[in-house]
Amino acid sequence: MSFVKKLASASFWLTIASWVSSAVGILTMLIFARILSVDEFGLIATATLVTAFFDLFSRLGTEAYLIKEVDPDSEDINTAWTIQLIIKLLIALTIFSFSSWTASYFNEPQLENILKALALIPLFLAFANIGIALLKKEMAFKTLMFWDASAKITSFIITLILILITPTYWAYIVGMVSYFAIITTTSYYFSSYRPALCLSRLNKQISFSQWTLLKGIVNYFNNKCDQLIISKFVGSAALGAFSITQRIYETASDVLVLPFISILYPGLGQLDRKSPQFTTIFHNTLITTSVVVILLTGLLAINAEQLVIIALGSAEKWSVVANLLPIAAPLLITRILLFALFDVLTLLDKIKFLFKFELITAIVSSIVLFLAVYWGDIEALVIARIILTAVSCLVLLFVLQRLISLSVAAYLLESLPFVIASGAAYLITAPFQLLLINEVTNLLCVLATSFVYTSIYVAVLISFITLFKNHSTTYALISLQLSKLKMMVWQKLTKSDAKQM
Repeated sequence: MSFVKKLASASFWLTIASWVSSAVGILTMLIFARILSVDEFGLIATATLVTAFFDLFSRLGTEAYLIKEVDPDSEDINTAWTIQLIIKLLIALTIFSFSSWTASYFNEPQLENILKALALIPLFLAFANIGIALLKKEMAFKTLMFWDASAKITSFIITLILILITPTYWAYIVGMVSYFAIITTTSYYFSSYRPALCLSRLNKQISFSQWTLLKGIVNYFNNKCDQLIISKFVGSAALGAFSITQRIYETASDVLVLPFISILYPGLGQLDRKSPQFTTIFHNTLITTSVVVILLTGLLAINAEQLVIIALGSAEKWSVVANLLPIAAPLLITRILLFALFDVLTLLDKIKFLFKFELITAIVSSIVLFLAVYWGDIEALVIARIILTAVSCLVLLFVLQRLISLSVAAYLLESLPFVIASGAAYLITAPFQLLLINEVTNLLCVLATSFVYTSIYVAVLISFITLFKNHSTTYALISLQLSKLKMMVWQKLTKSDAKQM
């Protein structure tokens, strides 16, 4: 199989894996949102935060090392597995030992037993087959998809059975632990490699791992500082609501946008970084992505309350989520943009710059978000997070302007009509939605509102494209593609009519 075909196959199976994972995650959230209280969701979110922090120290880049090596031998592979075994066993012991202190720190007594149960996760993963990393190296993503999907579906079934027996947060915790137990066990079925204890290449791998560990710690605080601040200074109920809000907009991006954006990285990797084609393709990708993401953001904002009722069961119980979701919706835009910008800068070998950038961002974010909560509330924190991520996007865009001559002004000007179209769609659709709310079911209301909103958004957008296509090469390209699409639809319709006659 050629490299291009391998990339296409990998992208396809990665997309399927992402959809399966998201589907299981959505179903789990739908069920537990009706069973658990907001405080209990907060407890789980706090426990996950703590275990994720300790898990950082297991991310020593052993998998990345094996993937990077052209032809790793058995000593390389077994050393990577032994490092994983030792580190994860130490992490399991640390989480278990510090569970009481952590519960006291967060003032959540119930957290102690939850953390002790979650300590089983690194314990299981310590023995996972390192052969899975070799499958990634071989780009055997079809096998990897079946491996992960089978574990997720099986653990979901276990969770459902546990809900029938004990409808508490323990069903969620045990279900989560069972997933990692299955992952570990089945890793020996999906990979024929059998690891053994070995530390002969320890120095070589540790020198590679130091940078990876440091970057992981910075990335953790950059992405999780808002949750850490909420859990400590606001409380578990607020964290529960915030984590659900985050889950909703992240699921929207993970299912509908990120699988396709992930193809950008290997695609651009085939081009000369200094060629104008590289810049043009990336610019057009940003514009196309912005069209979709701005539409999704508007749909999320206008349907927030109805989506909360459909997904979580009660707008009253999850009132904080209903209030936060429309405010947090723009984070969908910045999340996708940052993902694409980081990918391109990684392709340009700006790893050290990205580390320094994330380090500065983590420090600034921690201070600003703490002040937002201290002087305001959780809504102020969300607004502060939007501003911080928007500024980060702008900074990275200007960096790319210097590196690959990407025109920031052109991108912002060409994106402005999308924002105007979204605003117009919101203003026109909102009164229509008010008429529907008390007349139809929440699902029908969301569908009708989304249809009207999207129709107005597309109509306004096409008007802008038609108006400015002679002044923008990007708009001219979009106009050409729309014309081709229109012609293709027309040909299919005429063929269908001819067959009927």
